[in-house]
Amino acid sequence: MHQRFILSLLLALVLCLGACEQSSSKNAPTVGIVDLSRLVRDSEPGKAANAFLEKTQKSFNDRILALQDKLQADTKDEKVRAEFQTLYLSLQQRMQAEEQNVNNVLLDHILRTVKEYRQQKGLGAIVRSEAVLDYDKALDITDMILDDLNKKHIEFKAVTSDEPKAEDDKAPAEAKPEAAKSEEAKPAEAKPEAAKPEAPTSEMGKSGEAKQDKSVQDASKQDKSRQNASKQDKSKKDKEK
Repeated sequence: MHQRFILSLLLALVLCLGACEQSSSKNAPTVGIVDLSRLVRDSEPGKAANAFLEKTQKSFNDRILALQDKLQADTKDEKVRAEFQTLYLSLQQRMQAEEQNVNNVLLDHILRTVKEYRQQKGLGAIVRSEAVLDYDKALDITDMILDDLNKKHIEFKAVTSDEPKAEDDKAPAEAKPEAAKSEEAKPAEAKPEAAKPEAPTSEMGKSGEAKQDKSVQDASKQDKSRQNASKQDKSKKDKEK
């Protein structure tokens, strides 16, 4: 009787412990906290990104200083001054583009690593520590994600260059043959014949001709009247005789 009681008690304890374990596993936290600034600063990909940007910045600074020394040697050289200003603005824009590209590549790599960890561990969400007012340190999974991140390698490459893009150079060269073909395909257009000049027939010309005809007629009338007058004079003289 006593032994049966002990066995029954032990069996009850085992069942109770099993239920407790199941309830504790069901109530396990499904949220992880990550310090994003640590992932960027302390991870191997983050260090590689910082080294790439420092190397690029040093290369640009050396070029600017070299041209600055040349300008200081002859401050009146307007060509060097214009070249210095152009180079400074160009390298400044290139550095901004390089920084933006590195930040995008690094952040994308970190987010993919965080997502893989969440899926492997079955977590419901992973949030940044900067966005949480207070949390249990047991929820911090930064070290685990940092280990996963360090196992991966990222090679950063420059996205800008001093040389123009090859596509931009080839475009005009390829466009020229097409333009030449289109010019050859066009039929020769017949040139309009020049209009032959016509003799002017102005009203002034007509009036001038009319005046000339009238003057000729008047002159002929005067000649006739003179001839008649001379005939009359001659007949009078003959009668007097």
